[in-house]
Amino acid sequence: MINLNGEPTANFVGKTLTELLQQKTDTTQNVVVELNGAIIHRDELDTMTLSENDHVELISFVGGG
Repeated sequence: MINLNGEPTANFVGKTLTELLQQKTDTTQNVVVELNGAIIHRDELDTMTLSENDHVELISFVGGG
């Protein structure tokens, strides 16, 4: 189990951050991923896999005026 945006979330251990984004967000373009306190660069999302007890924050940017 991982912790996603403060909530325990099952079925993502062993999956990549890209897979997580594809299942949990509408778009991956305006999302920043923080893994265990570190911001992950977009080119690393395909290769980084989630481990038990990882803490992930998905931060979305929304435009407006």
